Amino acid sequence: MSSDVIRELTAISSKARVFASMPYIEGLTPRIFSDLDRCQVYETDEVAERREGIFRMDEIGLSPLDHGGLYGDASFEGILINFDQIFVFKEHLERWWESARKLSIKFPYTIDDMACRIVKTIQEVGFKEGEKGYLRPIITRGFGNLGIHPKKCVAPTVYVICSTIQLYPAETYESGIELAVARKIRRPGQVIIDPNIKSCNYLNNILGLLETMDKGKLETMMITARGAVAEATADNLFLVYRKEGWESDPSKVVIHTPSSEYCLIGITRNIIIQEARKLGYTVKEADDMLAIDFVGPDRECFMTGTGCGLMPIVGIEDRPVGDRKPGPITKKLLQAITNNMRNPEYGLNISADEAEVRDYMKRPTIYDRE
Repeated sequence: MSSDVIRELTAISSKARVFASMPYIEGLTPRIFSDLDRCQVYETDEVAERREGIFRMDEIGLSPLDHGGLYGDASFEGILINFDQIFVFKEHLERWWESARKLSIKFPYTIDDMACRIVKTIQEVGFKEGEKGYLRPIITRGFGNLGIHPKKCVAPTVYVICSTIQLYPAETYESGIELAVARKIRRPGQVIIDPNIKSCNYLNNILGLLETMDKGKLETMMITARGAVAEATADNLFLVYRKEGWESDPSKVVIHTPSSEYCLIGITRNIIIQEARKLGYTVKEADDMLAIDFVGPDRECFMTGTGCGLMPIVGIEDRPVGDRKPGPITKKLLQAITNNMRNPEYGLNISADEAEVRDYMKRPTIYDRE
């Protein structure tokens, strides 16, 4: 296992680039920022000078006093590059901005300026035509003392990792995967921590995976304190009921997805809901779904997320979903989102110049289109 992990990390880092931006404080900021041949000064009204640049993985690091690393006091996004475009780029950036706003972390850039810097980073990677990539933009509260108080931090750290990702083997999209269920570790609701702040504190999710690790499943279902299904550890869940006569009447296909009180409102989740409704299916958000509801005949299950796209689920805790094969509704929706990934209306080409990036950022989001 360890050698496989090393090979995967080496593959990720071999051509990766990282855009990084942080206040410059001698003796605290990584030394590469003292070399003005490798970085630039960015003028802000912050108390410390801000410097930025694009670096290789092994050139850059975070300060040991960065509150993102110390406390998970940070927000992030995951953004897919596929078919030579950045899929739903604007939507991800806007959600990143909203998470930071909820954490009271102020970006040192406008959202358009940040988009331009990200596209430049992608272009420095040098993706081959059709090569799949992945972006991980992160903003932390930045350098601070060893206490947790937010006011003790100087200014935010911003960095964007641009590399590759493959969460699941390609064949699983044909065969589907099974889920374990975490029962001891439960998902908190909004009154404890808002699931729609996409923060860098994923300990709840990790503890869920640790609880179920010996079950040998690729993902784990998380449930709420009262036993309702919330989401998987890194993905949104959908349950499909096929009522009698569904083949001729699409409204008899009823799709349930858990309430956003306990799960992140995923961007891929929203696209799938849109596509399902275009096909005439009924979509409902529910806060009372149980794990047992997902198993049995005449139903399908799948999960969605940036990294996985749409992944069929064929079993829960070794009990079958449907006939243990990806169902017809799942396949239709998988094809729909694959088509969207190819559609220029759903993203920005990775070769875009600055003017094209800024023009793209003026376009309405997918949520504002009919």
